Amino acid sequence: MKYRNRLLLALSVLSLGSCKKFLEEKPLTFLSPTNFYKTADDLTTAVYSIYAPLQTFYTGGGYANMNWAVWEMPSDQSYSNDGAGVIDNTNLDNYAWTADIAYFNAWWKNAYLIIARANTLIANVPRAVNVSDAIKNQALGEARFMRGVAYFELTMGYGDVPLMTETTTELYPKRAPSLDVYNFAIKDLQFAEQWLPATWPKSSDYGRATKYAAKAYLAKLYLKMAGFPIKDQSKFALAAASAKDVIDNGPYSLPANVMDNWNPTAAHKEQIFIVDRNRTVSNGSYFPLFWAPRGLPQLAASAGADFIGAFLPNQTFYDDFPANDPRKDSFFMTKATSYMDPTLTITLPQPTVKKYWGPLYNNGSDQDVVRVRLAEVLLIYAEAANEVTATPADAYTALNRVRSRAFGDATHNYTGLTQDQFRQAVWRERDLELCFEGVRWSDMVRTQTSRSGSITDYKNINNFSPAAKNFLFPVPTIDLQTNHSLTQNTGY
Repeated sequence: MKYRNRLLLALSVLSLGSCKKFLEEKPLTFLSPTNFYKTADDLTTAVYSIYAPLQTFYTGGGYANMNWAVWEMPSDQSYSNDGAGVIDNTNLDNYAWTADIAYFNAWWKNAYLIIARANTLIANVPRAVNVSDAIKNQALGEARFMRGVAYFELTMGYGDVPLMTETTTELYPKRAPSLDVYNFAIKDLQFAEQWLPATWPKSSDYGRATKYAAKAYLAKLYLKMAGFPIKDQSKFALAAASAKDVIDNGPYSLPANVMDNWNPTAAHKEQIFIVDRNRTVSNGSYFPLFWAPRGLPQLAASAGADFIGAFLPNQTFYDDFPANDPRKDSFFMTKATSYMDPTLTITLPQPTVKKYWGPLYNNGSDQDVVRVRLAEVLLIYAEAANEVTATPADAYTALNRVRSRAFGDATHNYTGLTQDQFRQAVWRERDLELCFEGVRWSDMVRTQTSRSGSITDYKNINNFSPAAKNFLFPVPTIDLQTNHSLTQNTGY
């Protein structure tokens, strides 16, 4: 996010720690919750700190720091191109999941760090006695948005999890039922949609949560609850309503070129919630590098660019992607032209992901990690509306908006489908449009399907299939050791 200038100050406050200066000099300044949460600026600084762990999911460098891979690598779209012998990658790829895989621990840890910082702010907002209620509620809205998203993703990944709030006093909290956690996240996101602005006035605030980001996450959460394992079909109507509000009233549109979503110089019309990061070596912004062709420095924009190349698209997925769909050339590449030497074009040994490919890897230009965009919300609406009433006209409209953007016209739009055919068409469109954006594995679990049939019918490139235990992540070992009230998920 572009509001990093207050981050160190915020972290110093929220650590709730203290220190002695050498020779016991009196510190010139000392921040603590009792003297910090006084002004509007204090609240904003505290809010910024809540976003910080979100960046940790994506910024770690090297093969052993792909925290976001928990949502990507198990899917039938991609696999680990691990030449460094990182056992976590191999085990994650092959469904040999254990509680010691670092990525599971990192996601759990940083999600609870977001929650802890949100809880601290929520508990201390009343200290800002000279701040208007509107500003207080806006700060609470951002905190509760981030807490709600963290709990949604924790529960989606791990099932029952400890439900920590600003009033929790248990030293060793037990796991709360996932339904209770989902309902808690719903209340947080509903509060956020009530109090957050539709947009932020300053470009420097781009990346902060908005009311429509809250509505989009509500739509995602309701859609998940309608599927496996809760299967509450009443949530389809709520998912459709939340998505439609974003579609009809949000300030978003589909740019003609879907790749604008990852172009640092393009106007970002479609993005609803993103992680805004600076792609520099010093900041450790490695996310795009994981998708780049490995070991081909001659393709870089400047000498010394670091191409990690840790992920490759599954060849079956590449072959299955329709050849006449223009997105195939946008999302994959089989050849790459050097940015240093435009006369040099290299044929790649296998298809590579193109969504995050660009010249500006190590020179400080920005590329957003897109977490929710309008195309996903359109497809949520299409799926949910079809489940409420078979193939309504506006569900076709939503689905075909994505199709029309992909093909440049309406010649490939859907019409005349049965309810099940429409359902399958939406699932297929999510598979194509949202590939490599960290949603495919959760879709496979939610729908219990893969392109091979059922989710357990899928076999990866090493001929391994997911088992029932893989529908949830294992609770990390370190948390089981430090909290004796925690239990492990079945099968681990």
